[in-house]
Amino acid sequence: MIVIEIAKFLFPCVTIVLIAYWLINRPIRLEKIKLDAETSMANYEVVAPIKLRAYERLVLFLERTSPDEIFNREMDADMSCFELQMRLLKVVREEFEHNVSQQIYVSPPAWQAVVDAKNNILQLINICATQVNANDRAISLAQIIIKTYNEPTQTPTKNAIVLLKNEIGRIIN
Repeated sequence: MIVIEIAKFLFPCVTIVLIAYWLINRPIRLEKIKLDAETSMANYEVVAPIKLRAYERLVLFLERTSPDEIFNREMDADMSCFELQMRLLKVVREEFEHNVSQQIYVSPPAWQAVVDAKNNILQLINICATQVNANDRAISLAQIIIKTYNEPTQTPTKNAIVLLKNEIGRIIN
């Protein structure tokens, strides 16, 4: 009998406490969800343009260090093969050092693709340089590098550019 009396008293009290908790907690949860969404959107609006610029700079780096482009800027008619080799290696390394900070804005696979492309270009320059006399005219080294670079249909540089473009598409959409 006493238990029934206690239950008659406790049931309405517990019900009122639960309803009060729900009425107080629900708006707080909704406000937290709203604030999280606003913060996420604000972060996206700040970070997305920075990330896009990083991807753009890395694509530009890859394009600028591809043999076709680099020869247009760096080769002089009176250079020797050795001078061209040293200049190409220097330019690729400097371009890379100039863009190394972009790695914080791209995915690890994208950054690794950029590093692999850079290493491939450096290796290509050095391997091709062993096929010519160091004192020959630079044009002979340039021709070998371009021929060797264009043999495969997919180069690490092209693969890296495709990967970066795909990631840009995911950021935009």
